[in-house]
This record gives sequence, structure tokens and C-alpha cells, in this order.
Amino acid sequence: QVFKNLEAALAAAGATFTDVVKMNTYVTDMDNSPSMREVRARYFGETSPASTLVQVVHLARPEFMLEIEVIAVVAQP
Repeated sequence: QVFKNLEAALAAAGATFTDVVKMNTYVTDMDNSPSMREVRARYFGETSPASTLVQVVHLARPEFMLEIEVIAVVAQP
């Protein structure tokens, strides 16, 4: 769901995953990172932005397992 939300946010700004230059990911359990990487590969394809993966103790709500923020660069006409 996180990547679907990112896709919608990027589209609203006129961007796609190919415009992403930096991605920060915060997870509460590193054991879930292989699954997250699989989903990430489906959305990013061969695009590989600079990225950081950090394990944290908690996120904003107890049920949240990951948080992702991206920075995209969109050329203006």
C-alpha cells in the first residue's frame, strides 16, 4: 500500500518513480526488508535512486511497519 500511495503522490506532482532521486525507508523489523525490496523493484524497475534503510523501534502508530519518503526532481517547462 505504501508504494501505491507514493505512486499517487508522485502522479499528483506530475512525476513517476523514474523521477525519484532519493528514498529513505524506516522499518520496525529488518526481517521484512526482503519483501519490501521485492515490492520496491516492481515499482522502480531498473531505476535505482540513492537510498537509506533504517530500523527504528516505533513509528507514529503501533500498527505501522514501515515509512518511506522520497525526493523527486521534476523538470518544469
